[in-house]
Amino acid sequence: MDSRARKKLGNLGERLAAGKLTEMGYRVVCTNWRCEIGELDIVAWHGECLVFIEVRTRRGKHAGSPEESITQTKRQRLQNLVEAYLFSHSELQDGIGQPPACRVDLAAVEFEPGGKLVRLDLIENIIN
Repeated sequence: MDSRARKKLGNLGERLAAGKLTEMGYRVVCTNWRCEIGELDIVAWHGECLVFIEVRTRRGKHAGSPEESITQTKRQRLQNLVEAYLFSHSELQDGIGQPPACRVDLAAVEFEPGGKLVRLDLIENIIN
C-alpha cells in the first residue's frame, strides 16, 4: 500500500472512531493535535476523564492486528505526548495545579482487504 492509500485509510479509521466515541457519549475536543514530538489522534472528554485515543487502522492481516502495533516505544511516545498536551493546556489544571484524570485508549479499526469494516473496538487504558 502506498503512502497516500495508507494516509487515506488512517483518516477513515480516525473519522469512524470519532463517530463511535461520540455515539458512546464522549465529547471530542480535537483531532490530530500536533507538537514537535508527534501527534495525538483524538482527544476527548469521557465524563470527568480526559481521554487520549490512539487510532490504529488495518486492512487485512498482513500487518498484524491494531493491538500488536502498540509497542513499548509507542506507549512511551504516547505518554510523552499526553504530558506535552497537558503542559500546553494549563487551563485544564484545577485550583491547586493538578491536571484532570486522564487515560490513553486504543481505537482498533480493521477492514477486510476489500474494504468492508470488520471491527471498531475501543480498548481502555492501554498505558498503566
